[in-house]
Amino acid sequence: MSRQILYRLLLFSVVLFGGCELDNYNPPASPLTGRLVFDGQPVGIRQGINVLQLFQPGYENTNPIPVRVMQDGSFSSMLFDGSYRLVRIAGNGPWDHRPDTILVDVRGATTVDVPVTPYFSVSDAEFTVANGVLTASCQVINNVAGRQLESVVLLVGKRTLVDHIYRLTPADPGSNKPGAQVDLADRVVLTQSLEGEPFASEPHLFARIGVKAVGHPEYIYSPVWKVVR
Repeated sequence: MSRQILYRLLLFSVVLFGGCELDNYNPPASPLTGRLVFDGQPVGIRQGINVLQLFQPGYENTNPIPVRVMQDGSFSSMLFDGSYRLVRIAGNGPWDHRPDTILVDVRGATTVDVPVTPYFSVSDAEFTVANGVLTASCQVINNVAGRQLESVVLLVGKRTLVDHIYRLTPADPGSNKPGAQVDLADRVVLTQSLEGEPFASEPHLFARIGVKAVGHPEYIYSPVWKVVR
């Protein structure tokens, strides 16, 4: 057998057995699930903002593991069993930053809630539709002393994913109330006409209330409500 043929056989063996080894590699199989919570209740945010990271001590790769948080405050990651540090990213969420680390021991399916203290939160949100007008009301609560309320908004979208970016426009003046006009002792009432475009041609609509603090670009949101016309 010539050297060239022998070399090709050896190369083929390396590729073959190397591929088998990669194919037999077990992917992470332990789900870590949880929620962002305040006073035991889930915190609604804009889906996609990066507010949580995981680190696994003891490994050479120190890069953070991103955690995708959904708009209802829930999150999930598929991990290997082991010990992790769960960290809130400073400044990314509209809440008072807590620098403490949450230690999570993942052994199979694991659940952990992450407490946060939003600058402002939405409580007891209610939605009604009458004569082509959507009316929403809620109680706005100031949770962090010294923070100022910038605005309370009623957002309407054509999908369940609704926030200040994913929304239908134009909005009525009554759907946005500046913070200076909000008395925290009273319920905030917001309205949005559903007649005309772009609302009239949409078969399904969804609504959500958002509150924004001065000095932070993100909102805290109520749960999404399906508009019944």
